[in-house]
Amino acid sequence: MIGILFAVPALIFLLTFVLYPVAYNIFLSFTNASLSAKKAVKFVGLKNFTVMFSNKLFKQYFWNTCKWTFWSVLGQMLLGLGLAMLISQPIKGATAIRSFLLIPYVVPAVTLALVSKWILNSDYGIISYWCQQAGWLDARQSFLAMKGPAMWVVVILNIWRSYPFPMLIYWAALKNIDRELYEAATVDGSSKWQMFRYITLPQLRGTTAVLLILRIVWTATYYDLIYMVTGGGPTGSTTTLPILIYQTSFGSGQLGAGAAISMVLGVLMLGCIIFYIRNNMKEE
Repeated sequence: MIGILFAVPALIFLLTFVLYPVAYNIFLSFTNASLSAKKAVKFVGLKNFTVMFSNKLFKQYFWNTCKWTFWSVLGQMLLGLGLAMLISQPIKGATAIRSFLLIPYVVPAVTLALVSKWILNSDYGIISYWCQQAGWLDARQSFLAMKGPAMWVVVILNIWRSYPFPMLIYWAALKNIDRELYEAATVDGSSKWQMFRYITLPQLRGTTAVLLILRIVWTATYYDLIYMVTGGGPTGSTTTLPILIYQTSFGSGQLGAGAAISMVLGVLMLGCIIFYIRNNMKEE
């Protein structure tokens, strides 16, 4: 009974702020719910999903989400691993270097967005000015106003802001690798690349799998940075599913349609988690 009593507050919290919102969202996805008080909520079955999948813009935004997630996660993981290997070496000033590399993780997204828009402004942004002088941009042009480059800008910003988390996790994992493995490999004449390929990477497999799932889920559902930098533009080239959910639910006031889109995104994230759990159980 004492154990149950201690668990009750956590259960109440989960039921109130997790289970109920999810269940209510599932209900809304099958209705015509909207922000209009005059419109009565009616059950419409799979209509929201049918309209969504038949919309060409949804396919474009889904592909934008895939590109945003893939390149962001790949960049975070590679940069995080590389820097983790750097700070794990016995170098002078390692503490100062680690502190410096953690700065992006404590920078608020709104600050990063404002600074980025400022330096990329087509009229007075320093980066836009340099690129215009170099002939990479037309006069009074900005990367944020171009379809292709705009996505790469937000991806690079996201990589810069998010790499410290993989870096810290990889750093902790690297410290737990038995040093005798490297000593034995050195005695056998292995090169640094061979030690990295046959010792470091296999030892980091479990850590990489966990990080991969976490970063995919967090990145695919991330909303703030893209919306503050590009607003989903130009012409929807950086609009991802989280932004589409917001625009549909609160911009157009179609709560039912927005809930249906969030259901699709939620199922995709659930699929990633199930894949990881099954794969992890097989390895164990």
